[in-house]
Amino acid sequence: MKITGITGACTIHKAAAPIAVTFLGLFALGGAQAATLTCGTPLRVSTSSAAGWSTDAKLVANSTVTATVVDNFRLTTLIPWFDPATQSPALPSKWLSFGMGTATDPATGSTYPVVNVTGNADAWVSGRATIYANEPVNVASNVNLSTIRITGTGGADNGAQFLVKPSTLPGGVVNTAWVKTTQMLSTWSSPAAIDLSGGNLGFYYGDNTIGFALTSEATTASAPTGVYADLEITADCLAEPAPQPTTALSCPAGNQAGDAVRIGPFTTNARDWKWTWRNNAGTLENVEQPLYDSYRYRSYFDPSTLAEPTTARWISPGTTDPAGADTPGVPYPSATGQAKAGYHASVFQMNQPITVGSNVDLASIKLDGRFGFDDYGNTVFVQPVGGTPVFDNSGLYLPNGYASFSTATTPAIPGFQRGQNTIGLMLDGGQNTNDCNGGLCALAAIADFYVTATCTGEDPIPPSNQTITFPAQTSPRSLAGGVFALSPAATASSTLPVAYTSLTPDVCTVSGVTVTPVAVGECQIAADQAGGTVGTTVYNAAPRVVQSVTLQNAPVVSSATPVPTLGLAGLSLLGLLSAGVGGMALRRRQRS
Repeated sequence: MKITGITGACTIHKAAAPIAVTFLGLFALGGAQAATLTCGTPLRVSTSSAAGWSTDAKLVANSTVTATVVDNFRLTTLIPWFDPATQSPALPSKWLSFGMGTATDPATGSTYPVVNVTGNADAWVSGRATIYANEPVNVASNVNLSTIRITGTGGADNGAQFLVKPSTLPGGVVNTAWVKTTQMLSTWSSPAAIDLSGGNLGFYYGDNTIGFALTSEATTASAPTGVYADLEITADCLAEPAPQPTTALSCPAGNQAGDAVRIGPFTTNARDWKWTWRNNAGTLENVEQPLYDSYRYRSYFDPSTLAEPTTARWISPGTTDPAGADTPGVPYPSATGQAKAGYHASVFQMNQPITVGSNVDLASIKLDGRFGFDDYGNTVFVQPVGGTPVFDNSGLYLPNGYASFSTATTPAIPGFQRGQNTIGLMLDGGQNTNDCNGGLCALAAIADFYVTATCTGEDPIPPSNQTITFPAQTSPRSLAGGVFALSPAATASSTLPVAYTSLTPDVCTVSGVTVTPVAVGECQIAADQAGGTVGTTVYNAAPRVVQSVTLQNAPVVSSATPVPTLGLAGLSLLGLLSAGVGGMALRRRQRS
């Protein structure tokens, strides 16, 4: 692989016109840095130099010795490999191979060592020899995994699968052995078109090793194996979902009884939702388990293709054994407790609470929107702040199925109280665990909805004001003293939590209550409280309070009691006292 404009063996060619994805790569001395896949331009990956590629293949003569990838061999007998230089237009890459036992290596003058192609016990892919790029591909978090596509021209003798090996799997699991292969081509007499897509190629966020898993005769003694590739990788960006609305469900002044009010839309994504309650042997338990929005079972509808757009994403724990057509095609951590117990079920809970105002009819609150579930939707979970959870057992009213985004309005949902309420979607995965073959035990939900209610006809109770108490901090401080905690900490009269911000980030930064000095100067820390609800009382944002700490290079010297200075009169008196004391001492010596 080769990087245009940078000296070295691995090269990635960037197209001039901006399209969908960029690979930014550097070939570093002593090792290759990862090329980052992010929004920008397409990437060309080519087999232009053997120096950028390695293999898992071993020598027949010594199975502990790894074979060497070469680019100075091309089969010209039997069924010859096409010559890239004679194509119209000429192709830029070279054939990568291990040579052939009956051919002479021009670099050494001797025959190529014979390589075991199909019988390597440590092969990444059983029965194949893999040639892989030394430079990993780093997939950034803003890439839509389901849209990664590889197109180009190539050849392989006898056949090649495109291989992806992520360094890290979902859940932060370090990957040592798992690879995903996709059939690429099996022709070598003339260049063939390559088009791999579907979002299930095995790429995941972070570093990914790419390569070609080759098959041919058992060894290269009398028949070689090789690959030619000139590829372009593209993908679409994954738009960051908008924050969930924070507006309270409250009716305006002058409302009439029965007027409708709604807030939203609220949408599912792994950033703003979590899996909390699960079924444990028929009993619900509140144990948080991982939730992802990168997994999509092969039969789920694709939110990006809907006629009515949505920013909602499928949220799911994924499956430990995905099928070849599942997106993104990688295994997810094991999960349990997916199946319901009675009407109770797994709960996907939204982090943003719903604040219910003072003039909303509590018996009228509903969800109205579009929903999808794997396998079944059940009901809506509600937990008022400081209260007990309410699992609605009035009936199963959320729509089932995952092939379409179903429009639904729930009946009135019990459990809401005035003030803040946590809500969640209760669903049933059908199976208790996510480890069935082919991804058949997935659990997932997608939703794009509003919370609606009717008004009581009363005017809203205006929010209360609050203040922040932020005492003076110890100052000055030595820059060399390092991080320190804000003490005393700030408090809000509402008892809501206070957030801190550094107004001078060039001098200091703050995270939580911990301040990190950066440079000498005046470190200014602001204390804010954005407003919220405590019980049934709604509070406005509090006025900001700022405290400063001076950071200095010199050690901080503690203050000491000053030594008094004497004027002329004081010095004269001190002399008289000294003379008197000396005379008394002289008389005592004379008497003795």
